[in-house]
Amino acid sequence: MSKNDPIELELPDGISDADQAIELIRAWIVDGSLMVSLNADAFGDRVGDWGRLLAEIGHHVAKATVLEGHMEPHEAIQALSEGFERNIRQEPTAVTGGVKRRIKH
Repeated sequence: MSKNDPIELELPDGISDADQAIELIRAWIVDGSLMVSLNADAFGDRVGDWGRLLAEIGHHVAKATVLEGHMEPHEAIQALSEGFERNIRQEPTAVTGGVKRRIKH
């Protein structure tokens, strides 16, 4: 692996054996900027389901932070909540791009 190769995460357990698996979101930090690819039509007009997804991701982040020994569970949830509230109401610095199609493997 060269220093320019992207660092990807492993697939979660159970994906390979599932009857159906749909990737919803990928997020990367690329040269200091956030790059996101998402399955924009996964929930149709039920945008609240994205809120639920983000909350569940937050719980995974909090648990991982605790397991890594960085802070207590309530501290992690508080920090996530404050970070989300502080940033969701701000206009994003730069959101560009368009809709791309999904890839079937």
